[in-house]
Amino acid sequence: MVQGSTLADLFALAIAAETSAAELYRGLAAKFVQHSDVAEFWQRYVTDEIAHARWMARLQGNLSVEQLAARADLVMLENARHAAGMVVEAILDQVHTLADAYELVNELEHSEINAVFEFLISSFPTDSEVLSFLRTQLSEHVDRLVTAFPERFRDPGVRLATPAQA
Repeated sequence: MVQGSTLADLFALAIAAETSAAELYRGLAAKFVQHSDVAEFWQRYVTDEIAHARWMARLQGNLSVEQLAARADLVMLENARHAAGMVVEAILDQVHTLADAYELVNELEHSEINAVFEFLISSFPTDSEVLSFLRTQLSEHVDRLVTAFPERFRDPGVRLATPAQA
């Protein structure tokens, strides 16, 4: 078997990607700390990403050694590698306005991270209520940017005129 191609590797990469996403959101909260409603909005994503990483670690812990040694889906492995490889500091350096942050999060929430998360929650049996909750949370996580962003910053022009802290 190719080194780095097991289900255990997929879980490690997916957990790393969720952890990196949490760090990215933490950085966004810091960049907009002067707007407490925006900082709190980004902080909710931090909490969610940490919860996703913990859930994946628990799921991984419930699998047998044989299951974890099995060959992983190569597309999901590549998606997870890409997501885990993001350099948070470099990404945050590109955020100069709230519009930049908003677009970044829109892209992130429609990226490989969520594809891998969906794959993992769909591929391994778990309690149906837990599975339903996780799917709902994933959907709400994506929709939150549109439906729950602080109202005073919903206008794209206002976001563009709102600078990030260095």
